[in-house]
Amino acid sequence: MRKSMKMSKYNFIACDSENNLIVYNFLYGLKSLTKVMKKDAGKFRLLFLTDNEISAETCDMHTEVVDTLRKAGILVDADVDENILYDAKIFDEVYNNKLTLTIFPTGKCNFRCPYCFETPQHFSREDMTVEAQNALLKFVQKEIPNHKALRVAWFGGEPLVAPDIIKRLSNQFIKICDIRHIPYYAEMTTNGYLLNPDMFDMLYKLKVYQYMITIDGFKEQHDKQRFTLEGKGSYDVIINNLLRIRDSKQYKFARIRIRINMSNNFLKILDDFVYHLASLFADDPRFEFMFVPVVKFSGSDYSNSNLCNDNSEFFKRLFNNNVYKNKLCPENVFLNAIVRQPSCYAATKNSYVITPDLKVHKCNSHYDFDVNKIGNIDLKGNLSIDEAIHRRWYLTKRLIQKVPKSCIDCYYMPCCVIFDSGCPTSYLRANPEEISCPLKNEKQEKQIIDTILYAADKYPCIVITL
Repeated sequence: MRKSMKMSKYNFIACDSENNLIVYNFLYGLKSLTKVMKKDAGKFRLLFLTDNEISAETCDMHTEVVDTLRKAGILVDADVDENILYDAKIFDEVYNNKLTLTIFPTGKCNFRCPYCFETPQHFSREDMTVEAQNALLKFVQKEIPNHKALRVAWFGGEPLVAPDIIKRLSNQFIKICDIRHIPYYAEMTTNGYLLNPDMFDMLYKLKVYQYMITIDGFKEQHDKQRFTLEGKGSYDVIINNLLRIRDSKQYKFARIRIRINMSNNFLKILDDFVYHLASLFADDPRFEFMFVPVVKFSGSDYSNSNLCNDNSEFFKRLFNNNVYKNKLCPENVFLNAIVRQPSCYAATKNSYVITPDLKVHKCNSHYDFDVNKIGNIDLKGNLSIDEAIHRRWYLTKRLIQKVPKSCIDCYYMPCCVIFDSGCPTSYLRANPEEISCPLKNEKQEKQIIDTILYAADKYPCIVITL
């Protein structure tokens, strides 16, 4: 005889326009999407939703359906503590056993963007010396036997100011991984100004496939915000570099994320720029797009009058733009309300940001934040960190602070940004008195329902018949 079972506490049930039941589990996400046809909805409610526990006899009578629902995470054994299942999922992410290094080959930059958060007092503006490079390689050689992959994110400053350092370190990283037969991944955040054909070809051969490049609107707007040390505009050079990549089909593994920083005056050009961006890149699946409101970081010289004061207005305009929705919007944006977003690298244990002087941070943005600097690497390649501070980054707020029982029992807990937004700084900086339940907002539950129904139309569903 089977065990008795129960419906998962993370389930949410909606009803579509044809009165079919759509069951969705926030812990297991899209793979849990289940549709109970209208003709079977009444029987499903009677069998599975009437009592807190589903008897062993009922499970025996509906073996196939029960097995299907159990596999989807909709049903769980009656004696299972689902908090443990949730914790296990979180720990799998935190301790993913990939060594992730965000490396500054240099702190120098060929731009002087007014909203930049990087200031000389926060990290070295020099190139990484050969001695420091050798120490970094020793560190990787010591650490890599304990990991199943190496992921390197090149950052700066502007990393392409120091291509020889990138080339030397990349070749050694690839050799270290090849010897141990483990994967090597590389990506880069660059302003794109130096990403000419020869540079891109070199980086591609070094397995740097993913890029983040910023364009701040049309030439007029962009050149006022992203200009060179000499005060020259950068728009034409960056666009031409991107168009050459677009037209070079041999780089099939390339993935270019274009980031658009939306300052206060961007609203005036938003629609026209969306059309322009789509005309250039939307037909190439290697390109994706990310619209981000400009905020003020400590150390930035950016004028408060240029900050994005009302995010809702920007995103309302974006989602009312059909070209954006149909051509530029990443699919995951539509699913934000119901799919737990991937955690930032800073939220994982084996992730470090390494500056040219071998100081070790967790976040590559918030350098003014006292707990961001966690240690250093010495010239022998030994990592020395303050683990008490380090734990505050990779053990989420939910795990290091007391959580109300009402939150623990809430169906929305796996996706709740209050306890795990994916960005550790959101809870490290948070004022507990300012935190409120997102479901208290009436619009949130409607958005959840609308998103579940959208997903049920867009993605494969498990179909239950009784």
